[in-house]
Amino acid sequence: MIRERMGQLLLEAQLVSEEHIRTALQVQERSGSRLGSILVEMGAVSEVTLLQFLSQQYGVSTIDLSTCQVEPELLALIPVNMAQKYTVVPVRKTGSRLMLAMVDPSNTSVLDEIKFLVGVHVVPIVAMESDIHAAIRRLYRQEARSVDCVQDRQEMLSNGSASGPDHYRALSQRASYGAVGEQGDAMPGFADLQACLKEVTSSLPAGEESEGSVDHAEERAPIIHLVNRLIEQAGETEASDIHIEPYAAFVRVRFRLDGVLRTVMHLPKHVHRAMTARIKIMSNLNIAERRLPQDGRMKVTWPGGRDCDVRVSILPCFHGEKAVLRILDRSSLNLDLTQLGFDPNCLARMTSALEDPHGMILVTGPTGSGKTTTLYSALQFLNSPSVNIVTVENPVEYQLTGINQLQTKEEIGLTFASGLRSFLRQDPDVMMVGEIRDQETANIAVQAALTGHRVLSTLHTTDAPQAVTRLVDMGIEPFLISSSLSLVIAQRLIRKICEMCKEPDSVSAQQLAVLGLLPHEVDSVTPMRGRGCSHCHGTGFRGRVAIVEVLSLSDALHDRILQRAPAHELKACARRSGIPSLRESGVQKIRLGITSVDEVLLSTDADDEC
Repeated sequence: MIRERMGQLLLEAQLVSEEHIRTALQVQERSGSRLGSILVEMGAVSEVTLLQFLSQQYGVSTIDLSTCQVEPELLALIPVNMAQKYTVVPVRKTGSRLMLAMVDPSNTSVLDEIKFLVGVHVVPIVAMESDIHAAIRRLYRQEARSVDCVQDRQEMLSNGSASGPDHYRALSQRASYGAVGEQGDAMPGFADLQACLKEVTSSLPAGEESEGSVDHAEERAPIIHLVNRLIEQAGETEASDIHIEPYAAFVRVRFRLDGVLRTVMHLPKHVHRAMTARIKIMSNLNIAERRLPQDGRMKVTWPGGRDCDVRVSILPCFHGEKAVLRILDRSSLNLDLTQLGFDPNCLARMTSALEDPHGMILVTGPTGSGKTTTLYSALQFLNSPSVNIVTVENPVEYQLTGINQLQTKEEIGLTFASGLRSFLRQDPDVMMVGEIRDQETANIAVQAALTGHRVLSTLHTTDAPQAVTRLVDMGIEPFLISSSLSLVIAQRLIRKICEMCKEPDSVSAQQLAVLGLLPHEVDSVTPMRGRGCSHCHGTGFRGRVAIVEVLSLSDALHDRILQRAPAHELKACARRSGIPSLRESGVQKIRLGITSVDEVLLSTDADDEC
């Protein structure tokens, strides 16, 4: 936005006088500073007022960066010099969308440059300039601590000024010992992991990193104890994944809690190879292979006799092998359709489509949006001795009794398409294909739905109407889509506010207006937030719930599909039919006090509301 336009808008809003604008423009000619910053320095307008004005003017949310937690990976995406140059701070990355706090959300050149740098869609969030400067100093200074450890290690190796086990132990301890959260604060409940770590470091002296010294290290009791306790701790905190990531001078361990990665602890580098070898042994992988990726599984039993599967992925990286352990806990898998978070109308539309004897039901959304759980819940709803249900998946995450599940093996030609073709000779009533990726799979799925089968599958689209246009782009004729498609469900998973520390949130009327609430509705909504406590590990959130858009095909939508209407017209038609968008579903969760305003703003797009 050109500076005159900004000044004109402020004048029209009666926030400043013409004299203020003239003076600020003269200062801007000499200094090149932002007009808004100059007006704040002059005392013509307060920073808070300017923030609310920008939020309302451009329809973007605001954020308080003083309490914002940012993952180190995001800080690595945008270097500190770029953050300072453009006065921006990365806030959160969800799928292919990066939320970016900035002073001027209309500065498209900055947005385009960062989009080009990062390679994802950038969503602006407005914040006060002073808060952004403070956040840059605080966040990038913390990130520099880890960088310092790496630089120290590289310096030691390059000039030989310090060497030997004692110096290496000092470097490792500087980057380890002590569970840390995103802000560097200790996370509660990990003291026993630290005890395991001290036991390991005493049994594996620093510097024990040669080939011969670690051949049998994975068999030592302290390493076994550390790995077992790490997996148990992940189960106790209800983490979905464990990330073990080697760097030059330390190893970082992170848990994914409620969809967000949180740093748990840093380990000394010299325990990494023994730890990775132990994980490989537990998952029946080749401990001698360190050059190629490997995938495996293991079964673990937690205290109390609870069994769970753990899917293991090993990836060779520059500083060693990274291990990711995905925890598949059947006891925490709730396959009850009524517990997924669907409102009564959406649930009724879904169950009605499932009860039809034929037709195709698609679930859409990015990776990690809960599509598999929704599909499994639908299969469990249909599961009975009188129904033949077959699935083709990659991978089979949970084994369901009474359902025949097939895992693809592309290296031998067993793909989604070939699996579907084989299913048609197995007298199926219900078929589920993990994902429709290509025209061949889409064609077979559509033909199966047209010939009397119920077909369930997923697509990667941002909303429900785009699923129709994606099928058209794959080469499926619109009249076939119109005849075979019964229902499309778009969904996201958003975090639930912790019930132990829930409290009212001070949210401006402008932010609620951005969500689509009308002025007379604002007073009837009491937004909530989580203060942060030991129960939620200081995050303010505990657990997740789905927000959904359930698109059933009305006569009007059938006509639009046959006319090859673009996605935005299908979306507008759906809204006229009374089908709520993802954002409207999120607003309903805000009304019920289930989630926060920021969570909905970060997880949904404003253009959901056509």
